[in-house]
Order: sequence, then structure tokens, then C-alpha cells
Amino acid sequence: MIGLVDRLNDIPVCICTDLEEVLWQNHLADVVLGPRGGEGLERNLTWLWFTEPKTRQLFPEQDWDAHSASHVADLRATQARRSGDRDVAELVDALLEHSQEFRDLWELHRVAVRRLASKRVLHPEVGSLDLTCEVLLTPEADLRVRAFVPIEGTDAREKLDLLRVIGTQTFA
Repeated sequence: MIGLVDRLNDIPVCICTDLEEVLWQNHLADVVLGPRGGEGLERNLTWLWFTEPKTRQLFPEQDWDAHSASHVADLRATQARRSGDRDVAELVDALLEHSQEFRDLWELHRVAVRRLASKRVLHPEVGSLDLTCEVLLTPEADLRVRAFVPIEGTDAREKLDLLRVIGTQTFA
């Protein structure tokens, strides 16, 4: 799968588990979304969303509630599909312990699998990027390829082209 997505170098792409642990991402995803290093929870997008405030700085504040609800509903879908799996229970328990916002949303029992969503990503060098996040699932639904495609009629394509060139450089 990495061979296929590695060819998609003009858009940000990442591969995640069904628990939102980032396994791999291309260079443009590093530039737009930030590098994902570390192990375990340090690579888990849902954990970071609810426990690391700086994670939210990538998105406009008015979008945070929708992102939070989406993370929780998606985790509920994974829990329903993999009921009783230890890694799912451990993540849910850790989030319940560390985040009141997560607890409140978890109590709503909303279930959904994300496949397509519009996202506005805030980048310090080029500003707001209007992207569609397309999620491709493996047949077992345990791996997800996320491709961030520029929304037609916006300047996101030009901004991504610029970011491919400047990479992680910053300009004063």
C-alpha cells in the first residue's frame, strides 16, 4: 500500500489504523499536518486531539466541535466492530480518564465511519487550506488511507504546490 500512496506526492496522504494511529505519511503531510513521530499514543490522532491543545491549532476554532464529534463517533464505530479488543478498550479508557470533552461526547453514543469531509487546515506560511479529506478503507477496515485533496475553486492547489517546494522552511 505504501508503494501506491508514495506516488501521491502532490497532496498530503497518510495511513492510519482504525484507532487513528498514524503509521506513515508522505512529506507533504509532514509539511501541512506536522510530522508524526513517537510511539503509541504520541502517534494517535484521537488521543492528541483530546489531550494536546496544540493539536487543534491546525484548524479554525469554529471547526473544533465538529472535529471532536467526528473523532468520537468514528471511535465508537471501531469499538462496535471490534468489541472486546483490548487496544480499543485501553484507548477509550485512557480518553475517558483524561478528557471531559471526550466523556461528554462518548455519552451521546453517536456512531459514524468517516469517509469524506471538508477540512480547513491552518498553515503558518500559506494560511488556510480548503481540503477534502477522502478516506479509503481496506476490506477489513483496519487501515485507512487519508488523502487531502484541494477543493475546486479555492487557492488550495497553489498553496500545496508552494508547500511542496518550500517544505518545512519558515520565512521571517
